[in-house]
Amino acid sequence: MPVHDRAHLLDRVLGSLADTTTYDDVELVAVDDGSTDGSRAILHRWAAEGRIPGMRVIEGTERGAIASLNTALGAATGELCVQLDDDVTLETRGWVERMVELMTFDDAVGVVTAKVVLDSGYLHCCGVNVVSPWGWHERGTLPAEPIGRRRWLNRTVERRREGEGGDVEDRVAEVDSGIGCCMMYRRDDALRVGGYDREWAPVWFDDVDLCLKIRELGRKVFYTPEVRVVHHFGARQTPPAPGSRYAPRNVARGIRRRLHRRAPHVVTRAVEARLGVDLEGNFTRAQCRLLRHHHRYWREKWGWDARNPDMAEVESRFGGTEICWATDPERRAAGERIAAAFEGRRAGGAVGA
Repeated sequence: MPVHDRAHLLDRVLGSLADTTTYDDVELVAVDDGSTDGSRAILHRWAAEGRIPGMRVIEGTERGAIASLNTALGAATGELCVQLDDDVTLETRGWVERMVELMTFDDAVGVVTAKVVLDSGYLHCCGVNVVSPWGWHERGTLPAEPIGRRRWLNRTVERRREGEGGDVEDRVAEVDSGIGCCMMYRRDDALRVGGYDREWAPVWFDDVDLCLKIRELGRKVFYTPEVRVVHHFGARQTPPAPGSRYAPRNVARGIRRRLHRRAPHVVTRAVEARLGVDLEGNFTRAQCRLLRHHHRYWREKWGWDARNPDMAEVESRFGGTEICWATDPERRAAGERIAAAFEGRRAGGAVGA
């Protein structure tokens, strides 16, 4: 768990881990990334109290989440690792056992990811779709920008409320990737592919990149609805101080969003490209610069545009591998058999008995 300035959320996050973790052989490696808000004191207090087994705190300088994740990966001693965000609460008692059951059900399983719900009540993610004509988007959402003309990942998407996702939400299924809020993988696999790519520093893209690299090893990624986490996205930032400029910025953001939604897509895209900003107001200028770097690097590394992939281009590079499992009838059928067999055994009471 990488941690940075989450003092207002940490007690809730760690409390959920203490209440829901029942597995008898676990450790929590929390790497503090130069927090200045009291997060370190909270982490050390929890470690001293012993409510979370094997909790260790590693203090670092502010280098970003990617460096913290690699530090934690190097310090971990278990066979299986779970990447957790510092603003996520575990809502399923016995969640470790449930993820381990699926991870160890078949040797082909390389990553297991949970159902992630936003604190607004909407589905955040049921796994991630990456290799599709729509481009990278969180499974359970649908990009609202036109196919082939998307500018920002996961900026303008249609979301469903929890409980309205149907089979996408309710069934075990193979997916392209997990999400770093809560995903399990084998430590040896992660080390074998070089861990988290430092080029993604300080944040973003690292989880999907790691999943695709594990897929290159010949393994698969599965979503399980049996582990539910809440991503406290709306509470990530501390409340604004009295007299701050937070409210005026929100007014300006609201004006930009109204202009963005009324203008033709070609116009807003041209303005965003010219000014280097997100007119929708979801990303700051600094975040826009970071995203532009990440999109360029993704293209260099993987050979396609994550937002607007040329599927023929993807197939030419990765056809016949687990990265293109969804368009390969045999690989797709293999994943469906694993999911069906796992659900069948669980329904029969054999899994986890």
